[in-house]
Amino acid sequence: MSLEQTMPASPPAMTLQVRFHGWGTGLMLIAAWLLLIAATGIYRADFISHQTLLAVAFTMSIVGVLSIGQGLVAISGGFIDLSQPAGMITASLVAVRLSEAGMPLFVVIIGAILTGMAWGAFNAAIIVFAKLNPVIVTLATNFVGLAALFLVFQLAEVPQRSEIYAFGRASFLGLPAIWWPMVALVLIVGFMLPRTRYGRRATAVGGNRMAARARGISLKATRFAIFTAAGGFVGFAAVLFAATSGPFNPGSGNAMQLNIIAGVILAGISLAGGRGNFWMLLLSVGFLSTIPTSLVFFGLSSDTQSIFQGLILIIAVAIDGLRARRGMP
Repeated sequence: MSLEQTMPASPPAMTLQVRFHGWGTGLMLIAAWLLLIAATGIYRADFISHQTLLAVAFTMSIVGVLSIGQGLVAISGGFIDLSQPAGMITASLVAVRLSEAGMPLFVVIIGAILTGMAWGAFNAAIIVFAKLNPVIVTLATNFVGLAALFLVFQLAEVPQRSEIYAFGRASFLGLPAIWWPMVALVLIVGFMLPRTRYGRRATAVGGNRMAARARGISLKATRFAIFTAAGGFVGFAAVLFAATSGPFNPGSGNAMQLNIIAGVILAGISLAGGRGNFWMLLLSVGFLSTIPTSLVFFGLSSDTQSIFQGLILIIAVAIDGLRARRGMP
């Protein structure tokens, strides 16, 4: 018997799957991001500049933190939270009022986070106790919340002499100061989720509810905790938003929704739950945050940018569906 006959064959597909397991999404995002940068840089050489880096970092900061909250809802099987714009603006208004009262930055941050958590708990209470679809509930609470906010204020802005205002314009190592907390949160959540009991429970509920229930995991308690925690990230994103946005109105957060959902899906976090790597958010959010600046350099209008955002969301949903059918990580 020859040596070839005694050795088991190693299918090429299996070899590639082992070699690139967990890295395919990251490689795809890096390639797309580099291609976008190269194409824009060739068209307009001044695109490759520190100002572009700052613009991308500012956009990444807020969208990235919101994407963490959205990703937690998705991976736990809650699909998506469409109430983030209303929750963020509500917490931003609280941050403004606290800063107007002369409160220090840490009090402003805590107040905004608690407001966001209360908003998440409000959504969770309706979803859990009324047993309603999370997408429908959060869509409704977003409409109601924004309508109520329009009755409360028209424009709001943090005082220019406040600590939060200074924080929003500070820099560290050549990048906006607000960028670094976003990176830290993505890394921490990405590390903790598969390594803690609560993180594994959230993923288990999203992957297979019946199996999770058989293991003694409370679906109601898990969903309530996830929406509340996700609301906390919305509250922190509100601090970054209020610190950097200037005057804002109740509708100022709506434009971010498409990028947040697309960022979560492109990162490989399944809307059906049970799968996802939060570290990939740094790549997906970075790529999506570069697109608006790139389109400006190509001379496209804001309406055209919205078309591109919609197309990217469609592509992202198609990719998520393909992953679900093939059982890809």
